[in-house]
Amino acid sequence: MSLIQSLSPEVRQRCEAIATEQRSLLRVRSFEALPADTLAAKLEATLFTPDQLPNLEAEQVAVLLASDGWSGAIISDRPLWIVYNPRHAPARYESNLMHEIAHVLLDHNPVGFDSVTGLPKRKQNNEDEATYLGGCLQIPKRGLLWATQRKMLLPQIAEHFGASEAMVKFRSNVTDVSVKC
Repeated sequence: MSLIQSLSPEVRQRCEAIATEQRSLLRVRSFEALPADTLAAKLEATLFTPDQLPNLEAEQVAVLLASDGWSGAIISDRPLWIVYNPRHAPARYESNLMHEIAHVLLDHNPVGFDSVTGLPKRKQNNEDEATYLGGCLQIPKRGLLWATQRKMLLPQIAEHFGASEAMVKFRSNVTDVSVKC
């Protein structure tokens, strides 16, 4: 089942509304890029790479720094601490961080911790919701419409929003806003 099929229309609408609200609070319009760092700062989040985390075992640091198999995680909600994978490209970093911020905005709680990495685990439905909201935060539907009305192509849209081309395709697919390559 695809992500769009797993989430109800109400959940998808709620995610778009949350993204609109967050952008409004930051005075960032739907057609403007919203850097994840800006939203993280608004939430008073501290961002870490694994080697910057206090009290993390050297073995865990080595595993995390050597792997592309993880993106980010919330390791504390009060204060808000987010660890991210420094191996990922800037556009992927944006997506990763927006995903973790989405967990915060949706009040998701971890369901346990991975014994090897120490990172939190979550329910699949929470992951799907965070993926959807993360995309909304990065490229709102109204922003995608704005870009297509200006006849921007997929690579231009990606660059404009600081997103990957895969994220633009994802947002195009889930919003039914056709984007030309």
